[in-house]
Amino acid sequence: MARERSTSQSDIQKEPHQLNLKVVRLSRPSLNQHYPLPHPSICSSQNPGYDVLYQQSLAYPSHPDTQFILSPVLTLPPAFVNAYIGETFSCLLSTNNDSDATVTGVCIAAEMQTPSLIQTLELVIPEDRKDVVDLPPSQSIQRIAKFDLKEEGKHTLGVTVTYSAPPKKQRDLIAESKEDSERVDIGPRRVRTFKKLYVFPAQQCLTVKTKAVELPGGHAILEAQLENNGDGPVSLEEVVLAPRKGWKSTSLNWDTDMEGAKSTPLLKPRDVMQVAFLLKPDPNVKKEDDPASERVVLGQLSLEWRSSCGDKGYLSTGSLTAKRLRT
Repeated sequence: MARERSTSQSDIQKEPHQLNLKVVRLSRPSLNQHYPLPHPSICSSQNPGYDVLYQQSLAYPSHPDTQFILSPVLTLPPAFVNAYIGETFSCLLSTNNDSDATVTGVCIAAEMQTPSLIQTLELVIPEDRKDVVDLPPSQSIQRIAKFDLKEEGKHTLGVTVTYSAPPKKQRDLIAESKEDSERVDIGPRRVRTFKKLYVFPAQQCLTVKTKAVELPGGHAILEAQLENNGDGPVSLEEVVLAPRKGWKSTSLNWDTDMEGAKSTPLLKPRDVMQVAFLLKPDPNVKKEDDPASERVVLGQLSLEWRSSCGDKGYLSTGSLTAKRLRT
């Protein structure tokens, strides 16, 4: 679960801000599981309350039959779902003007802090909008932030909002009575800033364990064990080995069938799958390995997958090596 941590200038200035900030993660819907009772028209039950029980068994009891056909079978996550390495984290940043005056110079900035770095995020802005805008009362602006998750551990999304607040008002001291008093502007507009931090963990969706052995004749075999550690099933779009210079790679896994349809294996949670690649020396390219080294570099393994509702993930390993066969 993501948790929010706020830091702002309110420790010094106790005056409340004219703007508020909401951060919503953008997620694809998932398939809703429900177990409805038989429709009253085909059920022989004489219970007068059966219609009510039937409606309560539906995923959307108040769903009319005239709405979008997929509405009863799709559902949005009720809370912050797990963030996985290899996927793109997307969220909507929304700032609303809660005051009764126009706020000028509103600007939203975001950064992501990972276990190893702090990166400023480029926000997606509509083409007809500007980076800095003025907000009338009860109006809002939205920005979209995206970040490719590549590290495991705690991630912190920092969102900073800067704006120019209207000058303070005070009563005219010259007025002789409350009925004649009025509020006048004192001083220039004030630049104010506040920041909110949202902390969430990133974890592995697919874990990869590899084993490589050099074979007689200069060949090598690479085996990889893929395990789905996520909460839902994933479909393997592609598993490719990019061989090191001087090698040729042949996949020993699923292939395109005779009709050209691509087979995509499905991994349920905790499922494990084995893949293998045969590597042969490329006679036209000279290897870059050091003959004196005890290990030979074979290449890098790349994986692409999609979740049950289309979220795309990508993972690439480091350089894979095999123990050199001594003759």
